[in-house]
Amino acid sequence: MGDVVQIGDKSGLVEKVTFRMVILRDQAGSVHFIRNGKIDVVTNMTKDFSHYVFDIDIEYREDVDEVIRALKDIDEEMRQDAEFKNDILAPLEVLGLDSFSDNAVIIKARTKTKPIQQWRIGREFNRRIKKKFDELNIEIPFPHQTIYFGKDKAGGAPPLNVEMNKPD
Repeated sequence: MGDVVQIGDKSGLVEKVTFRMVILRDQAGSVHFIRNGKIDVVTNMTKDFSHYVFDIDIEYREDVDEVIRALKDIDEEMRQDAEFKNDILAPLEVLGLDSFSDNAVIIKARTKTKPIQQWRIGREFNRRIKKKFDELNIEIPFPHQTIYFGKDKAGGAPPLNVEMNKPD
């Protein structure tokens, strides 16, 4: 009771455990009644400690080492902040450049927190990432699309680059 778990496709805070069922309340406030006979696997997201995992997308042209330094700076600031320092159990673990997508380089990192605090810490960390990246002009990618109209007999026109959902 009191842990956040996932049972099948339902997750939430365990409010009650009886001989017949487990009762979960999800983030939206919905209550799920799960019969014990239907439980196969339970994933506990808050036993002893928790992790918040970050997948941080940056533009290909950005300096990965500079971004990692910025993430570590944010972590240090948060671990000094009276509002958050008691809930963060270890320094940020930057796992490195994890993958390449169509539009971004993806850096993976994680922070270790007290149980159930990972989402609060993660949201604040994300807010600070946005502010720090704006300050350092580190660009978070947005979708791009190239439209090509083909060539006409006179030599055609170059492709037209259209930026979708570009921030102002």
